Amino acid sequence: MGARGPERRPLGRTLSLHIVHELLFPTLLILAGLSLLALVAELFGYADLVVNRDFGVREVAVIALFRSVPMIGRAIPYSMLLGGLVALGRMAADRELLVVEASGVSPRRLVGPVALFAAVLTVVAVGISAFVEPWIDEGLAGRIEASVRRSSGSPIRSGVVTQIGEWRIVASEVSSRGDRLRGVAIWVPALRHTVFARTSSLTSVADGEKQIDIGDGVLLENGEKGPAYITFEHMRTTLDAGTDRDVQGAVDRLSWGTLADLAGAIRAERDPDDRRSLEAEWHRRLALPGATLCFGALVVPLALRPRRLSRSSGAVTGLAATLTYVALVQLSNGLVRTQSFPVALAVWLPNLSLLAASAALLALPNHLELGRRLRARWFTAKPTEGHHLDRLILDRYLLLRFLAMAVLCFVALLVAMLLIDVVDNLKWFTKYRSTLDEVMRFYAARLPLLISRVVPIALTVAAALTVSLLGVTGELMGMRACGISALRISIPILIPCLLTAVGYRAAVDRFVPHAAARATQIKRIEIKAQRSERLSFWSRDRNHLYSADRIDPLAGIAEGLTIYDLDASGLPVSRTDAESARHVGEGTWHLRSPRRVVVGPDGVHTTPADPLANLGEEFVTERDGAQLSVEELRDEIDTLEERGFDATAYRVDLQAKRADPLACIVLPALALLLATGGPPFRKPAQIVLLSVALIVVHFVLSSFAVSLGYRGALPPIVAGWGTAGTFTTVLTVLVLDRMRRSGALSGASRPQRRPVSSTP
Repeated sequence: MGARGPERRPLGRTLSLHIVHELLFPTLLILAGLSLLALVAELFGYADLVVNRDFGVREVAVIALFRSVPMIGRAIPYSMLLGGLVALGRMAADRELLVVEASGVSPRRLVGPVALFAAVLTVVAVGISAFVEPWIDEGLAGRIEASVRRSSGSPIRSGVVTQIGEWRIVASEVSSRGDRLRGVAIWVPALRHTVFARTSSLTSVADGEKQIDIGDGVLLENGEKGPAYITFEHMRTTLDAGTDRDVQGAVDRLSWGTLADLAGAIRAERDPDDRRSLEAEWHRRLALPGATLCFGALVVPLALRPRRLSRSSGAVTGLAATLTYVALVQLSNGLVRTQSFPVALAVWLPNLSLLAASAALLALPNHLELGRRLRARWFTAKPTEGHHLDRLILDRYLLLRFLAMAVLCFVALLVAMLLIDVVDNLKWFTKYRSTLDEVMRFYAARLPLLISRVVPIALTVAAALTVSLLGVTGELMGMRACGISALRISIPILIPCLLTAVGYRAAVDRFVPHAAARATQIKRIEIKAQRSERLSFWSRDRNHLYSADRIDPLAGIAEGLTIYDLDASGLPVSRTDAESARHVGEGTWHLRSPRRVVVGPDGVHTTPADPLANLGEEFVTERDGAQLSVEELRDEIDTLEERGFDATAYRVDLQAKRADPLACIVLPALALLLATGGPPFRKPAQIVLLSVALIVVHFVLSSFAVSLGYRGALPPIVAGWGTAGTFTTVLTVLVLDRMRRSGALSGASRPQRRPVSSTP
């Protein structure tokens, strides 16, 4: 009888349980990190609800908790992939996979326990996507609407167009509570005209409605019977606050309900295009969570190539697979709009591709390697002759270890944030039948904003992981045993953080404001307004107010265009109407049949209108103070104060922009302080959790401070710099305390080495 081959030996239950146990912790850790990363992006809005909208802290905590559940469901597939690769990478680095193979068990048999673990997560993800998320969306929308009706605050901010129902309001100055306005322009639906006023106020009445009082109002018309300049002392009417889109935007939901409700909507739908969209959404509710099982099947074949897998190489491989899946999802979204392509096949194509890739990789010979790993030549200390270069070996070693970890963390976090954002917006892309070009341009414009959010987080996590991994390998203990202080270890890591902070300030100020405004424009105007058209456009800049019945910024066409020229108090001095307008280049528009009405000392009269009007390249873009550069904020502050308006909100935004780069230094320094405390040194998982906690606390405090600054409860400089100053003070106190404990401040001298005598 021949001996049984090693390929046929079964995988033991103990080993299977061990593999599941190894998968559990990194997967849950990555899942928590991805969910917190997505939640941090919304913290500013939650702080605004508490401070400026008078929501209770408990209400906002419930909203944040509800919002985190769908994020967890969307992050489960990618957590399975990254967590599985990290876990198997650790087992390979510790030679556990080598021991398994030496025992006669093929590493391919690891697919069983990994797939079982992935199947459990798939059930959880499907439950969240198909049942929990629709219930949360419905209940959360009702909770927010009830909170809006109870609140006495207002969402209005100076210089920002706010839509409440069909009303649109913009003001040059807004009081701390948002209820007193100056220099106001209001689109009144009943009049179908824009009313200008020196003052206005909002008060809450019964059933959540808000009452608006307009004082010293002006209405400038260019009607068929001739121009008219109408003034009035007082006008009072009510607004329906229950349709407040600013707050409803906190729950970007669709009214499709559960899978059963969606199936009923498919059967009742008569329009073929809408039916395809509904069918795609039904399949996507199952396909996206189902990717968890597909990623689980892909983990083992990816982990076996290259054979010398590690934690970092596993993370890099997972990122590459995740990016590939994102590209396949975008391809799937495009195929859904192709009438001749089956909807089910289009939606499930990314999952089928993952399964095909898994089968192909498993079929390859086990000894085949996809390539040799590059040796870490930069990390190997070379002998030198000069004493000065010998002292730089440690600095170079720590610097390059940190840079490699920083690049890995930056790419991983950016891909994670981009991925969650894509999945979060995917249903809107499908509903509004967005083209691939629109989606690509939206994320090309949004990418600088995502990068600006990721940089401080990546530096903090990378600094913590670099030192904590040195502690795992014993290198940190060796450095401390040789008399190298924690400060000496931290300096090579903090220097690139300092240089990044300098570049971060300039890059964010130059690229992020216009890119964020452009992304908002693409999403609101081109994607959510179905293709590129937007109906009932209404916007204002410093000296003008624009309105149009229809505008297409891509085609450069506007219909029913009206341009108001405003004086220093925000009242109109002229009005130009055109049947249509076309963009001819460089912000210049050609007006068709323009008519101009001018308000002069002798009354209102009509004057010839120039058919060419320079409206600027971005006149259709709506931006607030957070989307202005530092130079633009200074100009806006000077202009408002020259006209007698309060510019507190813009001053808060200015100080916050100046203080933002400090997070690139203070947060990594605090993480290093935590990581170098010991011995015993904290484990990498503990350091990562502490770093994430630091980041979340910093973002929460910053958001609340800025919101309090908008309300006038804090001076602008305190609102902008308060959080950075607090963290810097805490860092200084901790550093001084550590120096005192080590005897550096007490003047205690280190014990001197006594020479060893050869005399007995």
